[in-house]
Amino acid sequence: MQDERRMILRMLEEGKISADEATELLKALGTSQKAPESGAEPEDPWVRLEKLGEDFAAKVEIATERFSRSLEHSVGDKLGKLPRILSKFPFFGSEESQEFTGVSMGTVGPGEVIPVRIRNPNGSVRVTGWSEESYQLKMVQRLRGGDREALRTRLYHLEWEEGAERKEFDLTLPSLDELDISLHLMIPKARMYELNLQTQTGALIVENLKGTSLNLETVNGHTKLQSVKAHTIQGEGGNGSCEMNQVEANLVNYRLGNGSFRVSLSATNVDLLTSNGAIHVRIVGIPGLTNYKLGTTNGAIKMILPSQVDVGLALDLQTAVGRISTDVNALEITRQERQGGGASLVAHSIEYSSKPDKLDLQASSTSGSITLSTQDA
Repeated sequence: MQDERRMILRMLEEGKISADEATELLKALGTSQKAPESGAEPEDPWVRLEKLGEDFAAKVEIATERFSRSLEHSVGDKLGKLPRILSKFPFFGSEESQEFTGVSMGTVGPGEVIPVRIRNPNGSVRVTGWSEESYQLKMVQRLRGGDREALRTRLYHLEWEEGAERKEFDLTLPSLDELDISLHLMIPKARMYELNLQTQTGALIVENLKGTSLNLETVNGHTKLQSVKAHTIQGEGGNGSCEMNQVEANLVNYRLGNGSFRVSLSATNVDLLTSNGAIHVRIVGIPGLTNYKLGTTNGAIKMILPSQVDVGLALDLQTAVGRISTDVNALEITRQERQGGGASLVAHSIEYSSKPDKLDLQASSTSGSITLSTQDA
């Protein structure tokens, strides 16, 4: 009993759990020590502790997803709801929100790699590769008010010459409290790009592009990459999830504060870390020697391996509170332990060193399970 309490207190001291979480775990541990009913076997306190940790991780994941989604809703969406809300209060009168759309078009100049640098603190940024040889920037501005002509004087004016040739796309918007601005840049998908995108409150979306590097940063908003091929992908998010589909890269390095990862990719080096949220990874291919490092404080980790036959695996999996399960066969286990409510597994494939394609996987979760599978569960 004392050993279990000391472990919980050590987790609290190391900052792996909060004071409230430690209180709940200690409470659960104390409850599980009560005398069982006549004829019933005593409940293993670590089974209860593990279940509590799993339940807590699931609740944290749901809460952080709801929180991040609520934050990333644009001001325009909220303004659009104001008339319905304020109509309940006659003394407010009728408020309206207006939307203004502007489009700039032109040609893309020569260059092996085209830089794209967009910083928008007022809303979302979307960059899409399309089949045209020209570019198009669509800017949607929303603000509150009923007099549309009067509102035009408060719009942000983009100083891009219509029809001009651009060898780079560099756009930094000022912070505008009254405006919600969303940007959608469409550029030739056959070209190669270097992307640097930033938002304060709004989503980041990149689709159908090839790039040398992608650097993405958002404070409140989700990130989505669809059909993207790049040498390096690096990103950082405060509140919001990260989704990747049909992504190929040499390096993927991404950090989230509150949010989950849901990715499907083929990459050589992957490092994903979040404080509050699950990590779901589907590996499409394992090209040569690949390294994956996954970490979360509150949340489960699930990995689905490709159906490649001759792949070597080296696993180093650890949880503080949570189970580790795998359906991978023919593993040589170096260490497999259950430590209180947590677990650890260090193992590798038989004849690992002789395999042409290898996956080195490190995964850790403080509160949440780790599942490794070769098929959809």
